[in-house]
Amino acid sequence: PWTIWALDEAYRKHHMFVRPKLARLPSDHFRRCGFATFQEDKPGLDLAREHDLVDNFLWANDYPHHEGTWPHSAAAIERTMGQLTDAERAKVLGLNAARVFRFPVPERYHDQEDVKAFLTA
Repeated sequence: PWTIWALDEAYRKHHMFVRPKLARLPSDHFRRCGFATFQEDKPGLDLAREHDLVDNFLWANDYPHHEGTWPHSAAAIERTMGQLTDAERAKVLGLNAARVFRFPVPERYHDQEDVKAFLTA
């Protein structure tokens, strides 16, 4: 969130030097087509949630690198995302990636409410 705020601040202060002019603020462009990944960053995810950026975050475990969460990824997810709703978790753990990379969502999940909302959006 700080970076997005800083982009908007810089654009507002220096808009006279920007070519081409943006139709929207940089933060609007990020919300529409910017994404960030994280591993174990509960404060960052809390800020993303507070600033309505859950749709822009994708969880990663950095497998097979040692600094990643594998083979303890399930515990890391619970530590990091325990405060999220099921719908928010579904987005961060897979639906956002499906949207970004245009992955198909397996049919067996299509009856879940958060997946239905994703598929009809």
